[in-house]
Amino acid sequence: MTESDRSDTHLGPYRLVRLIGRGGMGEVYEAVDTVKDRTVALKLLPAALADDADFRARFLRESRTVAKLNDPHIIPIHDFGELDGQLFLDMRIVHGRDLRSIISGGPLPAARAVAIVEQIAAALDTAHASGLLHRDVKPENVLLDSNDFAYLADFGLAQSAGQTRLTSTGMAIGSFAYMAPERFGNDVEPGPASDVYALTCVLYECLTGAQPYAANSIEQIIAGHLSRPVPTTGTPFDAVIAAGMAKDPRTRIASPGVLAAAARDVLAGRSPAAVSPTLVAPAPHVPTSTREPAAARPAHPPYPTARAAKPNRSKTALIAGGVAAALLLAAGGIALALTSSNSASQPEVSSQPEVAAASPTTSAPVTVTQTAPVETTVTSAPPPSTAVTPQRPQRGVGDLGLSTPISTPACDGTTITVVYNAVAPGNYAAEIAAALADHPGAAYLRTDQSCASLKQSENGNPIYAVYLPGASLADTCADKARSGGGAYTRRLDDTTPVGTELC
Repeated sequence: MTESDRSDTHLGPYRLVRLIGRGGMGEVYEAVDTVKDRTVALKLLPAALADDADFRARFLRESRTVAKLNDPHIIPIHDFGELDGQLFLDMRIVHGRDLRSIISGGPLPAARAVAIVEQIAAALDTAHASGLLHRDVKPENVLLDSNDFAYLADFGLAQSAGQTRLTSTGMAIGSFAYMAPERFGNDVEPGPASDVYALTCVLYECLTGAQPYAANSIEQIIAGHLSRPVPTTGTPFDAVIAAGMAKDPRTRIASPGVLAAAARDVLAGRSPAAVSPTLVAPAPHVPTSTREPAAARPAHPPYPTARAAKPNRSKTALIAGGVAAALLLAAGGIALALTSSNSASQPEVSSQPEVAAASPTTSAPVTVTQTAPVETTVTSAPPPSTAVTPQRPQRGVGDLGLSTPISTPACDGTTITVVYNAVAPGNYAAEIAAALADHPGAAYLRTDQSCASLKQSENGNPIYAVYLPGASLADTCADKARSGGGAYTRRLDDTTPVGTELC
């Protein structure tokens, strides 16, 4: 037993036999319930999560929901709760392999791939009918016994429809290679369509042996989900996959069950009724008119263009960088028969990602008609006889007299990246000025005159903080990734506990 391995120890009524899986959301042990005398899979969540009131409440609430689900392809939950300050899930143990280990051997026969997707789709339809989203559908969470009977795992860590996208510890639920485009922004709330997208990615990988947007960096993977057309498989399933991975969730295949039925139709040589031809990526069309045509929703949105006002901060690059900062995401699929790798990372420190620029689009030709210039005569009025002295803007309380005035952001739930704290009264102005110079676009505030979610003082002295405002949580995480060092993120409100890291 290693230092981090709790094998041969006891937790409540459970005797931990051996460690069989470890990931970002905890460890899984083969254990014996000494009261009921049965062998189970016992998932132990990180101890810190028990101290997170929001996560703890959500975990207990959703575990109760999952325990009531009645579907043969959802791993049953025998018990759940907290023992000695440790959140746990007691589940049926499955002896077999996860889908990741099977795909690593190469593409699956189409019939086997469709059969697996059908079983997982049934589990998802059952969950969606109860208002529960899985949000982490991936091969690691698909378990197969010796008869190829499939189970969808980690439902106890799924997320109810309408709940927040990230836990209060900042751990994203989901894996980049299978995350729907709406998961990377705030414009569209994730829903069952997000699970449809992820399941379609799994179907793609079963058929090809590769992820849809396989790349060498997280930024490139995210850019693929956000802006690149769905890659083809060279199989008759391409239309179904394009429909299941439509960028717009409103035009995506309606449900996991409909996706599975469409795949079954293709396998049987039938035309899938669920797939509309408009959902398949069309060939590029170049308009010949000099007028811009009326906007029409394409099957796959074009590549985004960079924002001229903020170089190197296009939406795709910002989101990619932000998610790269959250590499402690919940990769802990329940590998009930195989040990998964453990990727520990510190929540306050992130390596600076290499931001991938969005691919440029080829503009359609535009006809420009030039007219002859019109000569005009402008008579300038003489300057006014009296000079007007500009008024200095009013400064807030605690202003340090710098060229950048102190800010008082609203406590409305927006997020920021704090890049510097000054706590020495005699050096406030000099330190804050230097930090502002090092971080163009930053602002500063005094925490005891701001939101209750910020630490109010240090050794009795006020804290001045230099921060980068984020338009979204993805922007904020991207800022933290770029800033590195001791940068940390906070939500500006009066309810989030002090010290809650978001990324």
